Amino acid sequence: MEKNYLSGVVWIVLASLLALLCMFWLPGICVGDWKMRKVDMLSDLRSDSALWRLAANDPLVAQVVNSDYHLAEIVDNINSKTQVLEGSRLTRDSKGNVMTLEDSIILAHAQKTVTREGVTSIIDMSNGGSGGMKAFYHALDQAGSRPVRIAVLGDSFIEGDILTSMLRELLQQRFGGSGAGYMPMTSITAGFRNTVNQTFEGWNQHKAVDRSGFSDTYNNLSGNYFTASQGAWVNMIGKGNNYSRCASCTSSSFYFFGNTGNGYVTAVVNGTDTTHFSLNTNTLVGHATVTGDIRSVRWSVTNPENMVFLGASMDSETGVIVDNYAMRSARGNHISRISPQVMSAFNNVRHYDLVILMYGLNVAESNKSAYTAYCNTIIAAVNNIKANMPGTSVLIVGCSDREERFSGGWRTMRGVLGLIQAQERAAIDAKVAFWDLYLAMGGEGSIVKMVKHGEANSDYTHINSKGGNRIARYLYDALMLGYENR
Repeated sequence: MEKNYLSGVVWIVLASLLALLCMFWLPGICVGDWKMRKVDMLSDLRSDSALWRLAANDPLVAQVVNSDYHLAEIVDNINSKTQVLEGSRLTRDSKGNVMTLEDSIILAHAQKTVTREGVTSIIDMSNGGSGGMKAFYHALDQAGSRPVRIAVLGDSFIEGDILTSMLRELLQQRFGGSGAGYMPMTSITAGFRNTVNQTFEGWNQHKAVDRSGFSDTYNNLSGNYFTASQGAWVNMIGKGNNYSRCASCTSSSFYFFGNTGNGYVTAVVNGTDTTHFSLNTNTLVGHATVTGDIRSVRWSVTNPENMVFLGASMDSETGVIVDNYAMRSARGNHISRISPQVMSAFNNVRHYDLVILMYGLNVAESNKSAYTAYCNTIIAAVNNIKANMPGTSVLIVGCSDREERFSGGWRTMRGVLGLIQAQERAAIDAKVAFWDLYLAMGGEGSIVKMVKHGEANSDYTHINSKGGNRIARYLYDALMLGYENR
């Protein structure tokens, strides 16, 4: 009897189809500057975005959609702009060019914003509501009678007080203020920070980027908290060589979680004046503060068992204070996980008039164009701030230029522009302000020019102090343009 091979053929065909379907999820293959197109068995059925719906009524879009390009390539051919956030709707500008709805909204708000040659304006999408820049600009008018605090949250792009040191100096020169602001108990960049000499001993650090051993119970804006051994200390000495306003301060505070123990903290100012404080408080977040002409301060703890600590500061009682909350490898997703109780409690003892979010280097990917999930993460973070830090303005800063190597040299990483668009959408949906750092620093290839001028590192990603000073001036000019024309 002849053997029946039909069932075997069926299984081979099914296995082949399954293998071809699975090949869609394989990473793209690149040879030099040439990229192999993905295998996509369902390409005729897939709707990558509203492009396909738009194609039904737009011959120009239909022409490139039907040519079997993938999403990023479609946009390249329509308008010479890479990357469209997944799910974006498309429209046309006044010249008939196809653009995303996000870009058109940004453009509409930008047309209502005062501009100045050489300044990239801050675009405020709040329409005067909570979280917009209006509250911060009003606070600057009060800088002569109270501290106006700015928290700059970011990744390694600003670690070591890079960028924030010059921003702080410029704002303090205009509005008053002194000191380097808030610092976690320990820092991996303390050795090269130009604004304060920080030394420490006896602290056990817990970081949000390292979830092992990290509890969201103590999560906070810095993404750090600490436990301590007996006698743990942190010593801070102001530096005034490069940034004169950081040489001394008039106030220093020590922050900790209350109701966790019965310890004590001792402050020694300028090596001589000693003050003792009990750490047994009835508040969720407590603080101890010393004032005077402070050039150095040493905080040390006694009986720290079961206690959780945050950081210490060198501040002024009036003027502008800029806190650098840099955390290497951070993406900003820890902000949405901060409990309303902790967010509110910290806001009660250290209120911020402006929170600046500067993330992106750890999010952008070479072959990724859709950042919908990250967009939602930033929206959740902003909403957490708005809900539990009333009166605080929020500014989302777009990702900086970051280069990747290709056969002809260096070019802006393809994922950067898609990420910036996601950050634009987050600002639009959360109704806060947006500043385009990529545009301010010069756009395509700008980090390459900074490397040539000794302003950025040879990884074509990170800036140094010289580059940070230049970008700080761009941001300062943008803030002052908004303030003067509010």
